[in-house]
Amino acid sequence: MHKLIAVLSLVAALFSIEPAKAGPTEDAAAVRAQWEQVYNSGDVDKFVALYTKDALLFGSTAQLFTGSEGIRTYFTKLPVGIQAKMGDQQAIAVGPNVLLSSGFADFTLKNGTVLPFRLTFAMVKVDGKWLIAQHHGSPVPK
Repeated sequence: MHKLIAVLSLVAALFSIEPAKAGPTEDAAAVRAQWEQVYNSGDVDKFVALYTKDALLFGSTAQLFTGSEGIRTYFTKLPVGIQAKMGDQQAIAVGPNVLLSSGFADFTLKNGTVLPFRLTFAMVKVDGKWLIAQHHGSPVPK
């Protein structure tokens, strides 16, 4: 009888354990990995889907791009064939639905030239999904 109670107690304990939840670093890393994958695919529609409808983007040009159409315009104008590789990053949660992530990425041109960049994303959770609300990229100073 004691063995049965012990087994039932163990089973009850196992079912009561909540699954581990990702923290801000893991959530931000997942968004950055998805961004890298989409960047390398060149699929502009998938890019637009990664951003909020009112997102702000300072990319590799001087212009500020805003909203879904701005995001579409920016990524449509990028030269074909550039590949991105995310590097180290740090992330903090500033609320349950807001993450800030800053880190590095290398962009490799068709000719093999590597352009190191700094990337900062502000991400918000919308309907359970992390989206980029603000994006800033700049070359790493020499």
